[in-house]
Order: sequence, then structure tokens, then C-alpha cells
Amino acid sequence: MISFKRIEIKSLESYNNLKNAVPSQLIDMDVIKRLQNYLGLRCDEIRVEYPYYDSDYLSTYYIHYSQKLRPYGKLCCRLHILKEEEYYGYITLRPTAPGTKIGKTFLTPELLIRENAYLMLHNFKAHVVGNEMQIKSFPWKSQETDISVCAHTAAWTITRYFGNKFRDYADATIGELVEHTNNDWGRKTPSLGLTPVQVSDLLKNYNFSPLILQREKGKEEGFLDDIIAYIESGIPMIGFLYPIKHAVSIIGHGLINYSILDNPEMLDMLKDTEINVLSHGRLIPDLYVMDDNYFPYRKVKELPSKETDTDYGLRELEYAVVPLYRRMQLTYSDVYERFKTWRKENAMDWEEFCICRIYIASANSLKQKALESPNMSPILKDVILNMTFPRFVWCIDLAGIDNFKAGLTSGRIIVDTTAPTLESEPWLLRHDKNRIEFIDIENDDDATSNNFSMIKTEISPYNIYTNNLKEIHPI
Repeated sequence: MISFKRIEIKSLESYNNLKNAVPSQLIDMDVIKRLQNYLGLRCDEIRVEYPYYDSDYLSTYYIHYSQKLRPYGKLCCRLHILKEEEYYGYITLRPTAPGTKIGKTFLTPELLIRENAYLMLHNFKAHVVGNEMQIKSFPWKSQETDISVCAHTAAWTITRYFGNKFRDYADATIGELVEHTNNDWGRKTPSLGLTPVQVSDLLKNYNFSPLILQREKGKEEGFLDDIIAYIESGIPMIGFLYPIKHAVSIIGHGLINYSILDNPEMLDMLKDTEINVLSHGRLIPDLYVMDDNYFPYRKVKELPSKETDTDYGLRELEYAVVPLYRRMQLTYSDVYERFKTWRKENAMDWEEFCICRIYIASANSLKQKALESPNMSPILKDVILNMTFPRFVWCIDLAGIDNFKAGLTSGRIIVDTTAPTLESEPWLLRHDKNRIEFIDIENDDDATSNNFSMIKTEISPYNIYTNNLKEIHPI
């Protein structure tokens, strides 16, 4: 029979009561200390569910733990986290080695973050005594060391997120990921860690077309521009940190530093002087990661300090593996280089100084947001709603300082993600304040031969597109 035991959290010492409610093989002082440190008094109740059969733990049990002389059990338990009787998710505890007992975890970020953040989240389900609970979360777990290391765990968070959100992807267990890992130079277990290439190869088995980004000396800002563009696209990625040799999943960013826009010296230092444009990513000082050494939703700043959530900073981020949709061909750097050309050519009458925000959006989402927009030009709205797009498009949203601060777009370019890398004019639609140019596929429009449709009309600034990330406020 499944039983539930209620633990009331009145102080940090209350977490010690879990020792009497959870079987001894599922809990140790590392669990207690983590809960005290990260959950603290943000929750007021924990309900212990035992037994619980966790598919992820069982996937490693049958290929690893069942082969051990020392017996490992199959049964796990779940800690259901509540505050004022509101459900905030659960933490799985598994009978693994000391320091690795926290398994599959889905917690809503409001419980854990300390300031507003922009994160990738999805609704995950938890069945509790016949009730289906919804948890808006991103997957997290600690690593199991021998059978799965940090890179396996980061890959698991990515596949679990995509597998639940999109029908194109499989919802893989950690055991399946370990089995699919290519390791020609040694044993799979105990694992000595994975390289970005190995992780890329692993993701190919799950219907992704991965892109490996690398920090180049002297081009650090460009590397972070890439990463933030994919974050703005709602695409989580696996980041590799050196020299600490660690992997994390990158799932969002912190607050935008608007004060930079009021500092002419900072603007001159950060903008692209060739085209008088500031990349939106230069206004974002920190990222959010899922790190199996800590707890969900950790903020990483440029340099670590006593106030940061991790003992490393963004300067230690050397590689990122981006799990792109298989039909996407143009990368962020391809799109930015095309934009620079159009800007130099004065292709349209965009504002003299612009902040540009570049991201991927699904065609359906872009059209839905256009349909719902209260201040988009009806003519522009009609063009977007009736155009033929691929499943995903690149968008370049442009705004001067005042419009950007107000959350408005004054110019937009929509680019075909499936276009060949040598295509000089991969745009599908672009507009400024006076006209719309667009490619009508059914009428054989072709921008490369300067053959496209055009409508002259006044276009006032309209609300920016915000659908890929959720703005989260701490409770």
C-alpha cells in the first residue's frame, strides 16, 4: 500500500523529521542539508509518498545496480512540496550512493528564485492519490556518478523537456541515454565524463540536429550573443565549463539591465559600431542553469561571488551544444551577418540607432501573437497571418531606445530557417515604419532576383513577441 506522511516545516530543524518518515536507504544528511539550504522556509509542508516506482531510477537499476554484489532496492519515495496548501512539485529520493540520493525533481521556480527571471518551462504532470497535479517546471536531478555524470544528466533534462513539450521528440530515461552514448575509447561505466562532441552525437539519436558553439579568444561577447539568442528562442542547451570540467543545462536568463541604455559610454563600448546596433544580449548580465551539483534554477553571473548561486561564472563557459530542430539550417551567426549586410545597404528606413533582438519562433506562435496583438498594424497583421512560412522562422526585432524600454518593436525581419547558408536574401518579410516587403511564395516571389511584394503603409510600434520564455516572479 502507498502511504503518505505529513511533515510540517516550521524551522530548518523540521527537515530532520524526514529521517523518521523516509526509509533509511533513501535519505542521508546530504539530502537534509540541501533541502535546508535551498528550500528552507519557503515551503511549510512536505508529504512523503512511499513506495514510488521511478522509471528513471529503474532504467539505471536494471543496467547497473542489479549487477552489484551489494543489494540496491527498487523502491523510491517522493517528497511533495507545499506552501499554504498550494502544490509546488516533488522531489524523488532513490536508494543510491550517499550524496546522490536526490533523483528526478520537478519544482516550480517561484519557490526557488530570489528575483524575476525569464525561463523555459513546461507543464509536467504528477499523479498523487488519483489526482493529476500540474507543475510548470524544468526537469532536474542530481547525477548518480558511476552510471551517469553531469553531461548525461544535462542531456536528460533537455530530452525530458523536449519529449514532453513536442511530439517530434522521445521522452528518454537516463538509462536509455547512457546506453546510447558513444564511447569508443573506454568503458561506459564508470563514466569518465562526456565531451561536447559525444553529447552532440547522443542528441542526434533523439531527432535533434545539434550545433556546437565554442568561445573564441577575443570574441567572448559574440559567444554569449549566440547563447542568449537561442535562449530567447526557447531552446535549452548544454553548457560545458572549463577548467572545472562540468556540464549544465542553460534554461533562461535574468533581468535586462536597461540602465546601460542611459550610459553613452557603455553603449559605445557594447554596440556593433559597423552598423550602430546593440545586440539585446549585451543587456543581460546573467543566465539560469540546471546544475546537478546544486539545486534547480541557479543564477550564473559573469564572475562568482558571495551573492551568486554557483562557484563559477560565465567566463568559464567554453562550449554549448544547442539541440536544433532537424530542418533548421541557418544559425544565429548566419542571420546576424545577413542583417549586418541589410543594415549597411540601408535596405529599409530603420531607426538610426537600434537594439536588435534575434530569436526563433514557430510560425503558428508568431501568427497567433500577431492575431492577438492589440497595437499591430491591421495591414501588417493580415500579411503575417496569410503568409507561407516554414515551421520555424528567425525573427529580428528592431527598436530604438525609447521603444525598446516600452517593450515595443518598430521594425521586424522574418528569415527562413531552412534557407541554404549561401542564400544571400533568405528573408521572408521585413518592414520599417513606412512599408512592408514580403515574399509571396504562391506568386513565385524571389528576393534574390529583387522580385518581392510591397505595401506602403504607416506602421506604428507594436508589442514585442514574448512566448518562448516565461517571466517568473519569486513568491
